[in-house]
Amino acid sequence: MKDKESIMSKINADSSQSKSRRNFFKLIGGGFLAASSLSAAGLARGQSQAQIEKASMPPIPKASGPVSPDDLKFWSFVRDQFPITRNNKIIYMNNGTMGPSPYYIQWIYFRKEEEVNFTGTYGGHDVARSRVAKFINCQDKEVALTHNVTEGINIIAQGFKMKPGDEVILTNHEHAGNAIPWYTRARRDKIVVKIAPLGRDAEETLNNIDRAITKKTRIISVPHMTCTNGQILPAKEIVKLAHSKRIPVLLDGAHPPGMFKVDVKDLDCDFYATCGHKFLLGPKGCGFLFIKEEAFDRVEPIMTGGGSDAGWDYKSGLKGWNPTAHRYDYGTQSAALYYGLMASLDFVDGIGIDNITRRDRALATKLMEGLRQIPQVEILTPWEEKSRCALVGFRLKNMPYDKFQNWLMERYLIRIRGVGEGGLNSLRVTTHIYNTFDEVELLLKAVKEAANL
Repeated sequence: MKDKESIMSKINADSSQSKSRRNFFKLIGGGFLAASSLSAAGLARGQSQAQIEKASMPPIPKASGPVSPDDLKFWSFVRDQFPITRNNKIIYMNNGTMGPSPYYIQWIYFRKEEEVNFTGTYGGHDVARSRVAKFINCQDKEVALTHNVTEGINIIAQGFKMKPGDEVILTNHEHAGNAIPWYTRARRDKIVVKIAPLGRDAEETLNNIDRAITKKTRIISVPHMTCTNGQILPAKEIVKLAHSKRIPVLLDGAHPPGMFKVDVKDLDCDFYATCGHKFLLGPKGCGFLFIKEEAFDRVEPIMTGGGSDAGWDYKSGLKGWNPTAHRYDYGTQSAALYYGLMASLDFVDGIGIDNITRRDRALATKLMEGLRQIPQVEILTPWEEKSRCALVGFRLKNMPYDKFQNWLMERYLIRIRGVGEGGLNSLRVTTHIYNTFDEVELLLKAVKEAANL
């Protein structure tokens, strides 16, 4: 534990309690009444509300161009924006499950929640829809606001028009959120779920999917990046193959947004489901679904309400669906959540997605290079660079995955994720922009120790 404490001390040596952080803690620790008092004092001094807001708002790290993944000053400043890095009881390497939000995103979320409850105003969802569309390069009308990836996948899995005997292709590395919705559909409507195994590289994976296609294949639903071993699938090539046979593609995009650039127009996929709470670092409980405009008529809305319709009355009933993807989202949605989502997109854009990708890949590469030196370790993530980024999967040959996961947390305070999906019984490390190379070194030290137990 002494080594861990010294490394944590080194990691946080350049971190400082900024004015914005102090104001943030006044906001969430002292409550909104304290913030209101600060606002009143500022107004009494002749400051405008806008000036007060600007003074108390935590910063977004701004990069004017390319930033090296080894730029200690820049990445230390980025790290300093995350409350979780101030927690000396944990080194968090499980961003693939939940991405801890920085101060800026939390500030925007709480301020919007305060505004809603103070003024009674509500809305802003169309603004969020537009901001998301810009981020992934699609039309505003092709974005449905959801609460998570699973909801987005269910909209397609339960609403896509299929008949008994029709087939959907999945991989053997699915998260439950992409597998269970299709198995539910199979139980209800007698469709057939087919499995295409992942290959060791992009080419083999593409060939396996090609072999799984039959005359009965109606849709392909696969991860853009697997949750198990961090393998990036050749999504663009899969879409091209599928479209050559008039088959649409749904991509489970839980991880890529916020880790590397996602351009749905370039991918040409028909559907893309993602969430705000992983690598986008946004509020928990927000997400979005891209549906290509030409595919609207192929997906029947399954959960509907105000806004889903193109009009209705008691005489003629439903007159049709909203001509946009708004037909797929429904009911009351938190304005604060989606303002927080927009803040997360601003945070990512401020740093620069290419800078984030380089940093994430550098951290993961250091980990993989260290793991390959340990004889008792089996690395499950492909070495092919285009097939990997921030998620690293591995096994310890001498210790069950769940035992190592618990041991690691108890002895080193490092949190990672065990992977039981598909009987893999492996481990997954997901670092992000708030992590450091020193933390990776500490993890490698722990793995070496465990390998000799």
